[in-house]
Amino acid sequence: MIQDFNQLACFVAVAEELHFGRAAERLCMTQPPLSRQIQLLEHALGTTLFERTSRSVRLTAAGRVFLDDARRLLQLAEQAAVTAQRTSKGNAGRVVIGFTTVMGYELIPGLIAAAHRGLPDIEIVLREMVAAAQLDALENHTIDIGFLWPLTSRMTALRHETIFRDPLVVAMPEHHPLAARADVALDDLDGLPFVMFSPERGRYFYSLVNGLLLAAGVTPRYVQHLDQVLTVVGLVGTGIGVAIVPASVARFRFEQVVFRPIRGKTVVAEGRMAWRDDHQNPALKTFRSFAVRHFGH
Repeated sequence: MIQDFNQLACFVAVAEELHFGRAAERLCMTQPPLSRQIQLLEHALGTTLFERTSRSVRLTAAGRVFLDDARRLLQLAEQAAVTAQRTSKGNAGRVVIGFTTVMGYELIPGLIAAAHRGLPDIEIVLREMVAAAQLDALENHTIDIGFLWPLTSRMTALRHETIFRDPLVVAMPEHHPLAARADVALDDLDGLPFVMFSPERGRYFYSLVNGLLLAAGVTPRYVQHLDQVLTVVGLVGTGIGVAIVPASVARFRFEQVVFRPIRGKTVVAEGRMAWRDDHQNPALKTFRSFAVRHFGH
């Protein structure tokens, strides 16, 4: 068995120089220790690598075959050392990202495309999941960072940063009477069939929309409570009712749904980037700084 990579380096130097004196000079060592390393290597392999005479040094058939593998092993060892150094500094490694469906339409693809160009040595693994599942995954260390709608009561132990703001708009069937207006007053929704978010699994948007309606003294007629933004808008498209949703969902181009701003009100949903402060992944800090610059642009 090969004892260390120094023996391989000695072998490659002699094989390339075909002269022990020149090889020793190249390695900044004297000839006797170099000869000893070659002898130890040949003993470990159980074969002769060089044919030696007083006038020449030549590779044996086994030596010629072994030379390619020795070079490859030395290259891999050097690459492994560089990778380890880059990983410890956060310039290489692996980052597992959680994201919600809506953020996965434009926000995350744009970030990942930029990261592939700007952080080529960091492997990015994507996990699509709702906000509550992302918080569970952050707590369990199964994702490194989440892109989600904030659930304030569960984020006290996390670090988080707002990366974009999404105004709320009214979604309605394309032939709804309110669709002819440029904007919609909250009073216009009083008593209308309304598709609402679930107070459990759609808690963030439920709180935003419910607070908005309560403040305006408006009481729609709730026909369904659903978890996901896209499901809410999909049901609106069937004509069952109207809803209040983040404006970015309009980019999904629902054919039978129109979106109108809320008259006189600017309420925004905040997309957050969340991570554990006690993470042990050097690549996460690099990726997070890159994401902040990306969204800043």
